[in-house]
Amino acid sequence: MIKKISTLLILVLTAGCLASCSKPSIIDSKISINQKPEQYYSSFKQNEAGVAKFLETPYGMYNLGSDKYIYYSEKGNMKYVKLCSKPNCNHKSKDCNAYTDSYQIGYYKDKIYYTSDSILNCMEMDGSNHLRVKTLYDSPDANFGYFHNGYFYYVITRGGTVGSPSNVDNNLYRVKIDDNSKPEIIITDDIILDIHMFIVLGNTIYLYIYNYNDWGCYLYSYSTKTEILTKLTDYWSGFGSSFFDEDYGYCYRPNEGIYKYNVARNEITLEKAIKFNNHGLCAVKFCPDYIYIIHHTSEDRFTNYSQNQVLYIYDWYYNLIDSIVFDKVPDGEYGGYLTYSDDYIIFSSDYHHVPDYYIDKSEIGTDNLMFHKIED
Repeated sequence: MIKKISTLLILVLTAGCLASCSKPSIIDSKISINQKPEQYYSSFKQNEAGVAKFLETPYGMYNLGSDKYIYYSEKGNMKYVKLCSKPNCNHKSKDCNAYTDSYQIGYYKDKIYYTSDSILNCMEMDGSNHLRVKTLYDSPDANFGYFHNGYFYYVITRGGTVGSPSNVDNNLYRVKIDDNSKPEIIITDDIILDIHMFIVLGNTIYLYIYNYNDWGCYLYSYSTKTEILTKLTDYWSGFGSSFFDEDYGYCYRPNEGIYKYNVARNEITLEKAIKFNNHGLCAVKFCPDYIYIIHHTSEDRFTNYSQNQVLYIYDWYYNLIDSIVFDKVPDGEYGGYLTYSDDYIIFSSDYHHVPDYYIDKSEIGTDNLMFHKIED
């Protein structure tokens, strides 16, 4: 059934592009899907460059661009096109089915969900039938959050972003996205005003709190069962270089290495010492099969890291398996790692545009590792 719907989606989008553009934007190919449990697709994916910008679904990959349009790619390594099959649409206006006016998207039970400030909305997987689900709050303030297993978790950011001194709401909320229920408050504490990120795992929520006096973040845990908030450490890395599962947390500290937090023992230990010849600034992605370390190789930590980056690929025994330079970013632009799937690692030469490069994971550890161009 999933395969039939995916093939139909490709045909519908292609037909729409033919009606409104000079040429088709999706290659007409046969899709192969090994469907996974619903929770795999609907849970928040930690190891991405942004927050809630990509969806891996049974029907393909979806990317929320910086222009607030949703782009579709069959497998992530094929051309990304705007998610619209509306006849005669030029795909440049807010009337386009692909447009969301949103900063985050989520997947749940065969629908795409998104927020436009305080409004929760949904659409079909082909971009059609946009519906207003509910109003989350009455003010015009923005919010920051993500979709996770049928809920939208968020903080309200009057200042427009997390950590802004203009933020006044010290609550972390969640709301069920597929019914008429109202939002509920999970945590009320002033540390929410300085929140950098939060990770929801079962009955535990990990809170990354800005440390304005030093590198990194304070790390807290909150139990939704006991309602106890606990400070775990003064020195945890930000969202770009950390990861949590049910049993462990991991983070990279510049020129120190990878640290591991044992949830059961409440202990943090150095697992792998890693030191570079410069400042050691890296983005580190703890993915299911590999650990990706994207090193900023410039001597000056304040230069554009995108112009000087190397991807190091480690296994989970902390052995270096492979490395490759990413030198596709034009001068003055920012680009690099975006996300991953079972078979590919997705990159962009310019974060303002859709992904345009990928690594085939089957080439890792061979002499053939390269960046492939995403083309029609």
